[in-house]
Amino acid sequence: MRNWLAVTGLTIVAAGCSGISTTADWDQSYDFSSVSTYAWTEQELEGGVSQIMLRRMYVAVDDDLAAKGLSKGYPESADVLLAYHFGQQDRQQYDTYGYGTGSWWGGYWGGGMTTTTVRTYTEGTLILDVVDRAKNELVWRGSASTTIDQMDSPDERVTAIQDAVKKLLKDFPPG
Repeated sequence: MRNWLAVTGLTIVAAGCSGISTTADWDQSYDFSSVSTYAWTEQELEGGVSQIMLRRMYVAVDDDLAAKGLSKGYPESADVLLAYHFGQQDRQQYDTYGYGTGSWWGGYWGGGMTTTTVRTYTEGTLILDVVDRAKNELVWRGSASTTIDQMDSPDERVTAIQDAVKKLLKDFPPG
């Protein structure tokens, strides 16, 4: 029984840390229906991300926005400018599981055992900013976070960034 509890606990840990969480916030007074073109801002590589992952992110965002009818333009004339921020942080997951013996009706509790496990994992976050070019004002910001230390192959990394961008931009543009 103890082995079953350990396996169940580890499965819950893995399931609890997997998946992509996203958030978005935007200027509700901004008219997103007038946005038809976008361009990427010039930025230096940041957040410990490689140029390879950056290119994957650009392709995923470009593909998603093109599917929504937005055209990639030039920074001098686009309706909105896109900027990214990457970050990563080590996180810890604590899980306690155990069992006990005893009797409800006998009025006493017997022995038992609990075990706490700690798992350290790396969480990566992509923040995407949409800035109105003419006003130079932030009009939309979204973030996507997921566990990144379990991606061993380039194919897994491509899929992860595509899934994160798809979920991040699911309701973009708002309205």
